[in-house]
Amino acid sequence: MNSDLTNISPTFYGISLVPKGSWRAYGYALLTIAGSDGIVSDPELEWLTLDMAKEVGVDEEIIADWEEFDFENSDLEDHFATFNSSALASFNKLLIYDAIRMSSADGDYALEEKEQVNEAARILKVSPEVVVAIEALVDLERAADKLRLTIL
Repeated sequence: MNSDLTNISPTFYGISLVPKGSWRAYGYALLTIAGSDGIVSDPELEWLTLDMAKEVGVDEEIIADWEEFDFENSDLEDHFATFNSSALASFNKLLIYDAIRMSSADGDYALEEKEQVNEAARILKVSPEVVVAIEALVDLERAADKLRLTIL
């Protein structure tokens, strides 16, 4: 396998190989969105650096870069310009999905975060209807998690 690719399970994301360099910009974009309310909370950062990074096998070097990233002086369009979203099926929708998951990891999907998600969707050409559907999906997944924890 080419060392410039990360091999991830297609079970969750529907993809198996991602260029390693794409993860850095992907995380920077997520941090920019989640930080639009003025802070990337500990649960939001943990979602990115522990949960998502583990899920997809992100290198420690990239995780360290994410932890040091200045999200307050960041521009979404700059990050989106660094990766080729057409190389991965549904990449734009996946980024919006992960942005909503990360932004709501602390239990507060703030208005500023929601506005930044919508701005990202506009740049990535994801329709407002799809954004609403993805938000509903994230809400449904959280409700299912709560139910599982209550029952089990």
